[in-house]
Parts: sequence; C-alpha cells; structure tokens
Amino acid sequence: MKVNKRNIWIVLCVIAVFLYAAIFGLGSGLKGAMDMRFGIDIRGGVEAVFEPDGVKGTPSAQEMESARIVIENRLDAQNILDREVTVDKDHGDIIVRFPWKSDEKEFNPEAAIAELGETARLTFQDAKGKVLVEGQHIKDSQVVRNKQTNAYEVSLEFDKTGAKEFYEATKELTGQPMGIYMDDEQISNPVVQGPIQGGEAVINGMKSQEDAKALSDKINAGALPFSLKTTNYNTISPTLGSGALKAMVMAAGTAFALVCLFMIFYYRLPGFIACLALVFQMSLQVLALSVPQYTLTLPGIAGLILSLGMAVDANVIISERIGEELQHGTSLKSAVRRGYKNAFSSVLDGNITTAAVAVILMIFGSGTMLSFGYTLLTGVLINLLAGVWLSRVMLSSIILYPRFQNPKLFYVKKVRKTIDFLGKRKIIFLFTAVVLTTGTIISAVRGVTLDTQFTGGVILKYTCEGSPDTEKTAAAVEQAIRRPVSAQAGEDFVSGQKKLVLNLGGNQGMTPKEQEKVLKTIRATDAKQNYQSSESYAVEPYIGARALKNSALAIVLAALFIVVYIKFRFSALSGLSAGVSGVIALIHDVFIVLLVFGVCKIPLNDAFVSVTLTIIGYSINDTIVLYDRIREHMREHSKEEIVPLVNRSITETLGRSINTAFTTVLCVAIVLIFAVVYNIESIKIFALPMLVGMISGCYSSICIASAIWVTWKNRKK
Repeated sequence: MKVNKRNIWIVLCVIAVFLYAAIFGLGSGLKGAMDMRFGIDIRGGVEAVFEPDGVKGTPSAQEMESARIVIENRLDAQNILDREVTVDKDHGDIIVRFPWKSDEKEFNPEAAIAELGETARLTFQDAKGKVLVEGQHIKDSQVVRNKQTNAYEVSLEFDKTGAKEFYEATKELTGQPMGIYMDDEQISNPVVQGPIQGGEAVINGMKSQEDAKALSDKINAGALPFSLKTTNYNTISPTLGSGALKAMVMAAGTAFALVCLFMIFYYRLPGFIACLALVFQMSLQVLALSVPQYTLTLPGIAGLILSLGMAVDANVIISERIGEELQHGTSLKSAVRRGYKNAFSSVLDGNITTAAVAVILMIFGSGTMLSFGYTLLTGVLINLLAGVWLSRVMLSSIILYPRFQNPKLFYVKKVRKTIDFLGKRKIIFLFTAVVLTTGTIISAVRGVTLDTQFTGGVILKYTCEGSPDTEKTAAAVEQAIRRPVSAQAGEDFVSGQKKLVLNLGGNQGMTPKEQEKVLKTIRATDAKQNYQSSESYAVEPYIGARALKNSALAIVLAALFIVVYIKFRFSALSGLSAGVSGVIALIHDVFIVLLVFGVCKIPLNDAFVSVTLTIIGYSINDTIVLYDRIREHMREHSKEEIVPLVNRSITETLGRSINTAFTTVLCVAIVLIFAVVYNIESIKIFALPMLVGMISGCYSSICIASAIWVTWKNRKK
C-alpha cells in the first residue's frame, strides 16, 4: 500500500468493522463472539470414548464409519446438534463430545452416555433366539403412513446381503412372529405376513405416530456392526463453567488494558499504534474461532490471553528498532522504514518457531490441548501479518501529519554501557545449578506424580448442601463398588458451594452404570446433603498411556525442529552449535516447569504438555532475537572478538527481552490471579507453571543460551 495520509483513516475504519463483526457478527453467515461455540468445560457437557465390545482386533474403516453414523443418528434423535463425533481408526475408538443445552435442568450424564453407547447391537431373531438378520444390513428406517388404512408404519430398507437374509427369514417364519432385539431387549415382535423380496419391508401394528417414530429411531440408532462400551469419559455440570467464563473474560479485558497502558507509556506514539493493531489482531482471532465454530475451552481462552502478550513482542521489537535509529540521528520517516525492515527477520523467525510448536501441539493433542494449540497458532499467524504490516501502514501514514512529527511522541533508545554477561557466566552456571538442584531435591521429597489423565483412574465430584461425612461416605461407596475410595470435602471460594470429591483406587475407568450406583449410594448415606453430579473423569490406563506417549513425542519433535531450523537459518553462527545451545536453554526451561509441578505437588497432565510447548516456543523466540542481533554484528564487525560482540548484542536486546517478558508475564499473572480468586482449578495448574516458565525463558535466553554457545565456540577454537 502506497504511503499517504489517508491510510490511517482507512485502516481505522477497517479495524472498526472487524471489531464490530468480532463482537456481534454480520448476519447468520458470519458469527461473532456472541455466538461463540464454547467447550464442555465452559458450558458443561460430555466427552466419552466408545470402543467396540467383543471384537477381535481393530474394526475396519467401513465398520468404524458405520458406527460413527449410528452415533450421529442417536445424537440427532436426542436433538443434540452441537457435537463432535470423531473416529480414531488406528485404535478403533469413537470420541464423542457435546455440550449441554443452555437451559438444561436435568443433568444426568450417566443416562446420556449409556443411551449413546450401550444396547448397540440390533438383530432379527426367531422364537428360539436364533439370529436371522443383523441390524448392520439395514440401510434406512422411516415412519410412513399406509395409504389404505391410514395407519402409521415403520419402513425398512436392507442392503444386498440383508435383503437376501431377510427374504430367507420371512420365508421360514411366515405366519409367525419375528423378534427385533436391541442386544437382549426386544423392541418389537411383528408377525410375518409372507416372504418379502426386494430388500424393502414395513412393520405395522403401531398404536401411534410416536410409537412408530420411537421404533424407527431405535432401529436407525441400533444398526451397529458391533456393540459399544465406554469406561472412558469426562462430564461437567451445566453451571460449573459459567463463572469460569466470566472470570476469564474479565482477565482478558484487564490484561489488554494494562498491556496497552504500558505500550503507550513506554513507546508513546508507536505504542499507541501497536494497541490499535492489537485490537485488530484480537478481532481477527475471535473471528478465527467464531466463524468456523471452533470449540473454545478455558485453556483456549488462556491461549488467547497469552497470544495477546506474545503479540506485543513484534511491536516491542519494531519500537526498539525505531528507537535505535532515532538514537543514531536518523530522520523520523527513515527511522520508521528502517526500523520495520531491521525487525522483520527477528519477528519472522520467532513466529515460525512458535507456530511450529503450536502445530505440533494440535497434531498430537486433543480436547483442551487442541483448543490451546489452535488459539496459539492463529494468534501467531495473525500477529505476523497484523503486527508487522498493519502497524507499519498506520505509523507510516500518521507521521505525515506535522503534529505527529514531534520527537517527544517517540521512544528514543538510550545508549547503555555494555554489560559483561559472559564474564559472569561461571556465576550464572553456578546459580542455575543451585536452583535446579534445590528444586530437584524438593520435588523428590514431595514426589512428582502423573495425573489420572495419563495413568488412568476415576475422579468424581459432587455438590452438596452441607458438610459431608467423608469417612462414612468413602466406606459406603467402597463397599458398593468393591474398590478403594478416598473422599475429600471442599468449598467453592466465590459461591460458597460445598463439594465432595471421590478418588477411586486403581487405574481402570468405570461404566456409567457404576457411576450411577455411586451416586445412589452417597445419596442413601446422607439424603439431607442433596448430592448432585458436578464433574466426573474416568479413563482407562491404555488411553492415558497413549496420551502420555503423544505428549512426549510432541516435546521431542518440537526440540528437533528448533535445532534443524536454527542450524539452517543461523549458519553464520555455526548453526548446529547455536541450535544445540538454544535447545539446552529450552531443556533448562522445561526442567524448571517440571520442578514447579513437583514443588507445588501438581500431578503431570496435559496442562504440563501445553505449558512446556508454549515455553519452548516463547523461549526460543527470545533466543532467536538475540541470535539475529549477533548475526547482524558478525556481518558488520567480522573481526571483533566473540565475547565482546555477544555482550554487546545481549545489552542491545536486553530492553526488548525485559519488556516482552514483562507484558507476557503480566498477562499470565492476571490469568493466575483471576483463576485463584474464582477457584478455577484447570487454569490455576496451567497459569502458575506458565508464569514461572516465562520468567525462566527470559533468563535462559539472556544468560544461558549465549553463554553455552560462546563456551562451545571457544573450546572448538
């Protein structure tokens, strides 16, 4: 876009349109934040993994697709239209996620799951129980009306195999009843009038249209090639996430306001322009979620807030570069042009590595990890476009107005005395070793454990009206289900709602019927408490082991990608040594995050994976900015000694590193504060390690990566 005075007004109009669209949408085709699709941790709902029962090996892709269609039909019959049904063809699983309706009053997750997965095999049998036709051969069933009798009937359409088997069955059972069974339950028993050819038939004798529809729905919903069962599911009550959503929205607004105040106060006019670009970025990111109706979870909202903090990074780099040019006496227009040009390589490299980490998180993650990865990826990509291009258009345009050419409106970088970081690297290594050793000892004493998400197990949470007798309740449940049970009482900090948490021993999951039995048992133990299901989490160990394997693979692949990328992009720094040094600094950050989980006694779960990968992306972004400055100086001062060159590079990028760390840490700190105040457990165990990891990432980029690289280079010489 050619630079002229009108550009700023055009861009402001574009920002206003996108902001309006992000909030209110533009018609039914372009949904805004008001019509956002929220995950079950916000709206409440069900997430269940169904697996074939009594099947040897993994079912075929065709059978799995047939099962998926049946699950979809069952959800349609229950009028559950906002759902996700995906098939894991490699492991033979069907994953179902759906939120509750906004006006849901009867919260019965056990019934919902049981209705989807149990009683899944449809058969046609004779009086002796011999199976004549399998339900998998039914292509379709509908309610029709007999033109002669005007009565409602159920039509059946079979495939080629089913048509042949049905003809033989009706030929054999003419004048006799043919039972239609859903597993062991007989759902109809019509009398066969005569042999039926052609693969089409009707079931008559329906009392009403409702009876006919109920039978047709059962036939459609039961035409499975195998039975389904589940002992892996997660349920959340409809009211649990509403307060959490309000808290996270308030956190996002607070973080945005404070970041903008800092940018304007510190960088002045470029900071104000950066805030306008941030408004555009956040609008685009909301639309990237609302338009395709991508499910937004609580960690996804945390990802949005984190993206806000990281989006500032590009603007900080640009503002610092402009300040350097003004410090050298460059004219304002040239300073802006050269500032954007010099900052681009750092912004590009940093965003590519972070985007790669987000993609890896999406490939190997699921549920909340997937949501977090998607919001992080869209934030990074939009940041690369809007943070560089849009802010450049606005700033280049506004400085054409004489009133905005006042030097006081711009940040001018001050000349700093070079700090001898590398001269103190022995102290840095010693301090780092002491911190890591101390954290390791404390973690070893307290114990680092895996969450049930990775090991398998069951956690059940209930609301109640008084103080539950945990010992009595645990003993009653233990006797009812024959599993060790531990019980804990708690209270919501904001609402004051009393809670009961049951942890079931062993690492196996449980069926919905067993969970219903637990609820009946605790209600019978103390009826005055009015126990209601709040949350349930049940997972088999093999599902957890699969998630743990994917998580470890994601972390390893992210590290390998970074080594390879830096090797090729920073060949001037002897790319392999730079890449390995950067990854060693990342390992330091990952270990720090691990120690936070250990010291704070937080079981390792998918939050650990999300935090670890985010810190990897954030920390390497910081390191790349330093590497970029070292590369720049090596080109300009090829004969300068490596130690003073690196010290000068660190000193020059120190302001950017600290300011970026401050804004990002500020955003995460606000998320943590709101999570603590509103007692949002899933965000607390996410934000606290993230906060420490961000600080560690800034420290390792400044002090560790460069020190290791210089030590490597000197020893090589």
